[in-house]
Amino acid sequence: MIVINNLYTDQLKGISLVVDGVTCVLGDWGEDKKSLISSLLGKSKYVGEIKFYRDKEIDKKQAKNFIRVIPRELEKPKIDSITFIKVLLKNYGENINPESILNILDIKNDKISNLSEYEVFNLYLSSLLIGKAYFIIAEDFLELMEEQLKYKALKNLIKVANMINADLILFSSSTKNLDPCKRIYVIYGGKLIEESYGKELLHPYSLALLNSKITIGNKGEKIPVREISSPSDHGCPFHDYCDLMQKEKWLSIKCRLQDPPMFIVKGNRVSCWYYEKGV
Repeated sequence: MIVINNLYTDQLKGISLVVDGVTCVLGDWGEDKKSLISSLLGKSKYVGEIKFYRDKEIDKKQAKNFIRVIPRELEKPKIDSITFIKVLLKNYGENINPESILNILDIKNDKISNLSEYEVFNLYLSSLLIGKAYFIIAEDFLELMEEQLKYKALKNLIKVANMINADLILFSSSTKNLDPCKRIYVIYGGKLIEESYGKELLHPYSLALLNSKITIGNKGEKIPVREISSPSDHGCPFHDYCDLMQKEKWLSIKCRLQDPPMFIVKGNRVSCWYYEKGV
């Protein structure tokens, strides 16, 4: 388990979340997500608290030894599969037959440039089977993967994570990848704007990612959300693109000037002034 409490960086604004089992961070890939990962890896300074647990608390300086990262961009170094595995074995101090890892993940021993996209993904997945991997950080690799491979790759990632009993934080810019998630945290503009323990999302930004519409009013009127660009630095970060704010005139000044707190809505925590009065 990873517990993050009130985390501030130059890109993050008081992020608090718990990584336990399969935990998803939803939102467009950007500097805020990179900053969160860098903080978890101990590569950048932050204000706040990050704690790692495996039966008991793990020292932060030691925690990085138990973290594995599946990068967003699966590069193909000019080496073969066996050499790639040998480098990992050396880095993590493991003494096992590299061919056994290739066999488990069904990867042929060839130049990485000759491997299929799925085999390259599994090659990066091999780091989870070497040494002690307690925590997995999966960057938004699914966004760059061919559509027909996404489900297969995600399924294999979840399978290996469960096999080694590791906690997984999955970054995703698409709501299509959320089925395995125990918790969903939506981050936009460095701010946590929604937390969900189910599959329903309620914040206008979350619904924009869902490519959906918001139902409001007594007649169940539906309004679309706008195309998303850079967040605002005052008020709700999403107010420039929120048709809900345009539709509900009483929200206009509040959303532009005041940063909304979290409201409890249908079991979710949602940072949106529309839900101040409930639903």
